[in-house]
Amino acid sequence: VTLGVSAGDRIGIVGRNGDGKSTLLKLIGGMEGPDRGQVVQTGSLDLGVVGQQDELDPAKTIRDELVGGRADHEWAGDAKFRDVLDGLLGGVAMGRFTNGLDTVIGPLSGGERRRIALAKSLIDDPELLLLDEPTNHLDVEGVDWLARHLAARRGSLVVITHDRWFLDAVCTHTWEVSDGTVHQYEGGY
Repeated sequence: VTLGVSAGDRIGIVGRNGDGKSTLLKLIGGMEGPDRGQVVQTGSLDLGVVGQQDELDPAKTIRDELVGGRADHEWAGDAKFRDVLDGLLGGVAMGRFTNGLDTVIGPLSGGERRRIALAKSLIDDPELLLLDEPTNHLDVEGVDWLARHLAARRGSLVVITHDRWFLDAVCTHTWEVSDGTVHQYEGGY
């Protein structure tokens, strides 16, 4: 398989469950090495990954994960940050969480953790964003917001999803993984 992701590409990966979509994403992201051949990244690539299992620290709070050491006035004044909070987490007040930004990650549901991991990647705004089933655990409004946000984003995107509407709304190229090969097409689904 010979593939390339160029600046500004928005690639949707489709295929049956078990055919290797997540493995392909992990190869691109450097989380797995190839059995043979090579994966080449040019320059110092700023990469963000949201896999099917989040990598959030269960002992940290949402504030720790999203804000880090930034003062409240710094992040609250950032329009991009506020937009992500509004779209995924119920706004700056974090109304969907009992203790707002000070809610501990550990006891949250898988869907809530997934939203936080996705928000973190969008706030970080990497050059290449790799998303594995990002619409899982999102309601219709969340999927719509995410599609609009990603379509307006400047960086490159590789996304695995079974959501055909989402593919058409976000992607300019489609890779179909099937029987150990990848077929490339222009356009969404």
